[in-house]
Amino acid sequence: MKFKIISLLFLILSTACSNNKKANKTEPSVRITHPYRIDSIIEKPVKFYPEVISTNIDKFNTSMSPDGRTIYYTATSQKLGITGIAYQKFEEGNFGSPEFVPFVWADTPMSDVQISPDGNLMLFSTFKDFEGKPDGFNFNIWVSEFKNGSWQDPTPFGSPITSSGNEFYPVMTKNRSIYFSSDKSGNSDIYFSRFENGEYQKPVRLPDNINTDKMEADAFISVDESFIIFVRVDEPDGYGKSDLYISFREDNMKWSDPVNMGEGVNSDEIDGSPYVTPDGMYLIFTSGRKQGGIKEKAAEGYENFKSIISSSENGSLNFYIMSLDLDKYKN
Repeated sequence: MKFKIISLLFLILSTACSNNKKANKTEPSVRITHPYRIDSIIEKPVKFYPEVISTNIDKFNTSMSPDGRTIYYTATSQKLGITGIAYQKFEEGNFGSPEFVPFVWADTPMSDVQISPDGNLMLFSTFKDFEGKPDGFNFNIWVSEFKNGSWQDPTPFGSPITSSGNEFYPVMTKNRSIYFSSDKSGNSDIYFSRFENGEYQKPVRLPDNINTDKMEADAFISVDESFIIFVRVDEPDGYGKSDLYISFREDNMKWSDPVNMGEGVNSDEIDGSPYVTPDGMYLIFTSGRKQGGIKEKAAEGYENFKSIISSSENGSLNFYIMSLDLDKYKN
């Protein structure tokens, strides 16, 4: 068992070789049967599948199929002007090569992909035009259905969630309620919409202890709506540019005062896009943190510089994983 743990940690959590093709082809010495679950507690964030999923390409926002064997995320290139949804499947003990979903558009960015708890719906945000879209430049929520073995052409979610503001990061609960962020009031806040009698109801803003005069966004809600992990930007008690906070539901419209998840989670860079694995055991999130001393190492010589730039250590946004102990954050 100890050897199995070491092998899995090496593949998922340690710094792997910088050759992505080699990482994808390497056969583990012990067959790995689960894409992220291990037999030890990960108390501090570690990079998720370095050089396989976390690479030199900027990525943010993760979601998984209900069995955890397909991971979805947003990949972006500012130079190319492309932001699209990609996925990787866990097969034969490792994640395979990334692929775009069938409807990535060259000139219209899409982001914040989330898979419904039953695995049948893909929600995301884009500013693609549609009939009846509010005037102006705004992102809205779209949805694709998994049918006949593939994701179908997406359609806009529409009223009453669509607004003249921007809607981002849609997360669906077990009862099909949707939590998302919107700046329709002039500031980025977190809202939810109940699914009742076959229809979505008018979105409701979460209370003021969640939504402040700061920017709140990227809200992951548990499937039973018992807790929420979200991003707050430029908070004075924060550790970096954006931090992860957690709050617990106390009744229908009352939430505990949010708690900063601490320097054991947050860094001095961007931290965001929280996601809790389907079994509730792990937190995966996006971070722009850099390895200590990496800039100095890159400056030692051009070969070092070239190697680091082409690896996941180049400061790109990537994914980190850690064990999630909810009791640690409860008052």
